Amino acid sequence: MKLLSKICFLVAFGGYTLSPVFGQEAVGVIAKSNGQTFHKKFNSDEYMPKANIGSKIMNNDWIKTGVDGYVALFFLDDKSQLKIRENSEMEILGSVERGRIDKTISMDFGTVKAKVDKQQGEFRVATPTSVASVKGTEFWVISGPGGDRFIGLSGTVEVENRSSGQTTTVTTDQTATSGTDGSLEVTVTTNTDIPDDPDEPTTTGDEGSSTTLHQLRIRVTDENNNERELIIEYSE
Repeated sequence: MKLLSKICFLVAFGGYTLSPVFGQEAVGVIAKSNGQTFHKKFNSDEYMPKANIGSKIMNNDWIKTGVDGYVALFFLDDKSQLKIRENSEMEILGSVERGRIDKTISMDFGTVKAKVDKQQGEFRVATPTSVASVKGTEFWVISGPGGDRFIGLSGTVEVENRSSGQTTTVTTDQTATSGTDGSLEVTVTTNTDIPDDPDEPTTTGDEGSSTTLHQLRIRVTDENNNERELIIEYSE
């Protein structure tokens, strides 16, 4: 299944948000879920045993994946994508204001690919070792007991080591290694540094392949409380 960075509106309008749930507003939607996955809602102390496609991601929700798990989600303001690979756990934080979402991915551990194109709000990734601020980019984060690696694919990522306060900038084809001992260094990325993307390569259009188009339909409201329907398309 390939997540398409395509969102279609039945009726166009500005300043949209998802309808609040228990005083919360949704910040994203799960677009793909494979293998062993878990979703803990902001108002629950326990994980649900499945991160279901189409489920809304609220501020303070948690996502966890098992040994074969994979979850892809996107944020509603700017279509930023997050691809969460196996053996990962993180909290999704999103502050909604006037149609834009300031996002923080608070990782306990794991491997994540983020793609931020038409950035609306702030986008940060925080781990026990590091904090990364993103400026319209695509990159991998690999976080574990010894520290983190930030692998730049495009754009710019500013990385800070929490222990030492050292900062550095990561751009295309660079990898920052941030250690629990306070170290922070940048090296040239090699092919073996880059994790496999479960959604690539795409075979859409190849001979013998087939593509099934799916749609997620979500009710949204504008600033005047007028409801519209948001359609998210993805292929499989």
